[in-house]
Amino acid sequence: MAPTTSASVLTGKEESRNDQELKPDTRAETYSQLHVETVSGINLTAAAFVAGAASSTAAGLVLSGLSWPWLISLVITVGIVLVTFIVYRHFEIIRRRQKPGGSWLVPSNTPQPNAAGTQVPNTTSLPAVYFTYILGSGGHTAEMIETIKQSFRGQANIHRRYIISIGDTSSLAKARLLEATIKDAYPGEDARAGTSDIFLIRRARKVHQPLCTAPFTCLISAFHAANALTRMPNPRSTKDHGKGFRYPHVIVTNGPANGFIVCFVAHLLKIFYLVPENRAKMVYIETWARSKTMSLTGKLFLKTGIADVVGVQHESLARIFKGSQYIGPVSAGFLQR
Repeated sequence: MAPTTSASVLTGKEESRNDQELKPDTRAETYSQLHVETVSGINLTAAAFVAGAASSTAAGLVLSGLSWPWLISLVITVGIVLVTFIVYRHFEIIRRRQKPGGSWLVPSNTPQPNAAGTQVPNTTSLPAVYFTYILGSGGHTAEMIETIKQSFRGQANIHRRYIISIGDTSSLAKARLLEATIKDAYPGEDARAGTSDIFLIRRARKVHQPLCTAPFTCLISAFHAANALTRMPNPRSTKDHGKGFRYPHVIVTNGPANGFIVCFVAHLLKIFYLVPENRAKMVYIETWARSKTMSLTGKLFLKTGIADVVGVQHESLARIFKGSQYIGPVSAGFLQR
């Protein structure tokens, strides 16, 4: 049965509203269509305003007779204050963070476990539930899709946003197919399928890309990520409790680089009070293939402490890496397909 609603595709690039529809994967074409929608560069505008104000202030100081040594000292002082503020806020956010209970996604004997026999928090009574999933391509995407399936619970108050790298057609097709399956299982506009959209961002670093150019592509990816994290889902903007979907409640990633970039940007937005601390909770799930050591992305999450949960799917790994938490084989089911 064909669904009655379609997921929107949002992109970090500016495009006109009259752009043609993206051609969906043939398997998903019978279920849904995804439309390209304009995304304004709100973060770029703010950055340009700040940069313009800073340059105007500096020019005014120079023209007013302030010597260059004094100007350099002022810039250094401002830099020190800014770094001190960022470091203070970073540790303040970590200190005030609520730690998950010991049974978080660990196999349990609760009356209503999910398909994998793991405990899933009951969010059906909440007015708004907003998850952001970062699909990292290849095996990372396959595992993330499986994790979503294992933890899925049909409810009308939920919105799912998928962040995918531009050009990753495989992950785009998998997300479309998953949403088509969900909407087919829960037909109807107000059914328990909830709503969803897809946001395309620049890949932080392509395969074989020179390391010297990686900082520039990471910066572009970060701007796209900020837009993806602050853009209210259109399917929810006019519905009940629309303001509850202003920012994602939980960001789930299993790597690689784009997952860390998005979460790092989310942490910066919290540091500068642009996103509330009780939103954009970050969950990193180490890939099932890692049983003896963690990936570079996993180590970055552990070292920086920006993730609320660093989950591993092997108990042996949790014993080796302090700070990680065993959550069970939440994505191993894809191996059986």
